[in-house]
Amino acid sequence: MKKIILSALLLASISFYGQSDTKSQKYVPPIEAKIAFEKEFPKSIPEWRNEYGDGDDDEELFVAEFTMQGAKVSAYYNLRGEMQVLKHGIAPNQLPLATISYLKKNYPTYKIAEAVKVRNDKNEYTYEVGLENSSRFYDAVFDGAGDFLQLVEKDR
Repeated sequence: MKKIILSALLLASISFYGQSDTKSQKYVPPIEAKIAFEKEFPKSIPEWRNEYGDGDDDEELFVAEFTMQGAKVSAYYNLRGEMQVLKHGIAPNQLPLATISYLKKNYPTYKIAEAVKVRNDKNEYTYEVGLENSSRFYDAVFDGAGDFLQLVEKDR
């Protein structure tokens, strides 16, 4: 009888030990990124995540996602706390006229799923427009004046 009780307790403790509540776990960025974010956006409360750049160096970036004036915003920081990219969601009607004209002429059947104004670490702006067509998703990229640069198919 003692063996049965001990076995049951052991099994219960193993089952309990193996469980974790991943929903309550939050990503914690490096202190440099956190301090830089709080200095730039003192009244915002971000959700943090990390990702790797898509360049040759594949630098790890720390992303603060938050809402500012009703818009989704993502601020990307490097390990030293230097902002590399700031993406600010915008309404499609806030895109430059050249961008809107280009999309109407070249992608008339595509639906605009999202529009983002992007500022890089050199303070240069681009626009990314998420387009949907036949269950496919694309990012159309435009320069700061609204002129077309490239179209990239994305996984949704």
